[in-house]
Amino acid sequence: MTPRRWPSRKQSLAWLAGLALLAAGVGVWRLLRQDPKVVVAITSWPGYESFYLAEQRRLGQRFGLDLRVQQYSSLDDQRAAYGRGDVDIIATTIPDAIAICQEAPSRCPQLILVLDQSVGADVLVSRREITSVRDLVGQRVGLERAVLSEYLLLRALESERLGLDQVRLVHEGPQGLVAAFTRGDLAAVVTYPPHANPLRADPRYRVLFSSLQTPGEVLDVLAVNPAFAQRHPDRVRNLVRTWWASRALVQAEPVASQALMAQREQVSPAAFLESERWIRYPGRGEQDRLLGQSGAVAQVVSRMAAHMVAARRIEPEEPLPKPTRAFLVQP
Repeated sequence: MTPRRWPSRKQSLAWLAGLALLAAGVGVWRLLRQDPKVVVAITSWPGYESFYLAEQRRLGQRFGLDLRVQQYSSLDDQRAAYGRGDVDIIATTIPDAIAICQEAPSRCPQLILVLDQSVGADVLVSRREITSVRDLVGQRVGLERAVLSEYLLLRALESERLGLDQVRLVHEGPQGLVAAFTRGDLAAVVTYPPHANPLRADPRYRVLFSSLQTPGEVLDVLAVNPAFAQRHPDRVRNLVRTWWASRALVQAEPVASQALMAQREQVSPAAFLESERWIRYPGRGEQDRLLGQSGAVAQVVSRMAAHMVAARRIEPEEPLPKPTRAFLVQP
């Protein structure tokens, strides 16, 4: 019997090197096969939860996208993260997008989709004995360090020809504001669902002013870093497709979808549904008109910027966010 010959050290090393190359090749192949990851930064607001629904139900995979949602505790924190370059896509408000252009002009975002419109969701709530905005002069008014909150308060005060300097501003996070208000530490508070829901239902308080009194102004948008959009236009378009898939799922499976979104907001499905009463979602057919060069979004940006300049909250020479229809997709 011919004795078995073991491979030489040189042959063994060559064999191991071949295996390593094969494993590396498989790893690269798997990496290339993976859907590209796209991160969307959101805050706790019912209108943004369709992105969470899309992430949980993996709706992006239909379009070759790995959608990840990144949660921030406030619009202020989210805006700072975008300005630093931590994230490139955010669901945000128009005044906060305007503020980004002031704070980080090189990252002044493009507004590629109108997600929702607040139709009374954003509110200025006061104690019952305060019957008008004028009664807030000299009083402590609570609000987040979010530009939208300040803008809504500004618009409320302007309705009585008052300015921000005529009230005492107290800044806090959304939950802390409600807690301070219910303790009696504040005369009024600017808030929104789900934090506003128990205040609306409590007879000790009243809604002094809301986004119903600024029709068409309080819009939430999907804002994208222009450099990212230029590098990855297909990813951005597929993100828009994913949004519409999520909205379609809400329509097709409302109970299950609302239960999932309510769970993330840490409210009951009934409370989540109550929040949705004050929010309208523009459809696909409206986006072209809203995002046109002289459309509603461009008009709102211009009008809000003028109010913010007049109130000395922003400088007039900085750029403004630009709406674009470049990433709209057909059904």
